[in-house]
Amino acid sequence: MNQILFLFHHIHHEGKKHEVHHCGGKHQELSYKIKHCKCGMHSIDKNLADGHDFNDNIVKVKFFEKCPSGG
Repeated sequence: MNQILFLFHHIHHEGKKHEVHHCGGKHQELSYKIKHCKCGMHSIDKNLADGHDFNDNIVKVKFFEKCPSGG
């Protein structure tokens, strides 16, 4: 999971302050939402989602695992 985690995050630069946000939901107008799961990992509400690399190239990812905590 750590190899694909960066595909679903983006960083806002505000002066010296940097904020990291999850992609998806209303911010990027994408059809999925990502949140922190009860197990401490990340949870996504779709099995297939488009992420993006550092050059904004689309990367399609299919998720197979289901967290016992519901994520």
